[in-house]
Amino acid sequence: MNENEVKTAFDRIEPESGAQERMYANILKKAAAQKAAAPEEKTDASAAENDASATVVSLPVRRPTPMWKRCSAMAACLALVVTVTLGFLSPFLSRDSEANEPPVMVGSPFEDVQSAEDFEPLGFSIDAPEGAEDVTYCIYDGAIARVDFTLSRHDYTYEAAKLDGNFSRADGEAIGSVSLNAEYDATLDRLSPDVWRAHWSKDGVSYYLTNFDGAEESAITGVADTLMESN
Repeated sequence: MNENEVKTAFDRIEPESGAQERMYANILKKAAAQKAAAPEEKTDASAAENDASATVVSLPVRRPTPMWKRCSAMAACLALVVTVTLGFLSPFLSRDSEANEPPVMVGSPFEDVQSAEDFEPLGFSIDAPEGAEDVTYCIYDGAIARVDFTLSRHDYTYEAAKLDGNFSRADGEAIGSVSLNAEYDATLDRLSPDVWRAHWSKDGVSYYLTNFDGAEESAITGVADTLMESN
């Protein structure tokens, strides 16, 4: 709208006296202000566009990971895997190693000897009675002389040592006892219907005669008397 058109429009409205001139002046003032503002906005937009195009954002350059760091990480992972694996398998490996280990052989407490003469280093000697069969000799625990024999189809064990207490094969409480010989303080104990234990002592040596196959009382008493006479 040009100035003539504005003026013509105001003429048609026919405002009060003096108001037409004021309104016309205000319109011209606003139009001039709008014209002045338009180039400034265009200049600001152009400057902003130029600044945006001129601004370059520099991104950080990513450096490649050194080889030694990658190798260290791989080594750490491998060590962790090996540790966990060994921890899981260790119980099985220990059992296998224990199974493969040879058993520890413990020396036998029995030392076989050839005859009654081999008991002499103990400070005494014992032997089977005359007529005995299947006679064997041994030293037990390095201190006990032992003779096993068969007589009249019964098996006997004859033992002697300079020890106190019951060191015979027949352990346990007697269910009945009888005195055999007061001179030797000899006693015959019955531990069960089939088990006998005769014991006596002389000159600091203790003697035991045992039977486990149900010999008659008279049979073991006779053998004990024979052995006491030979001491």
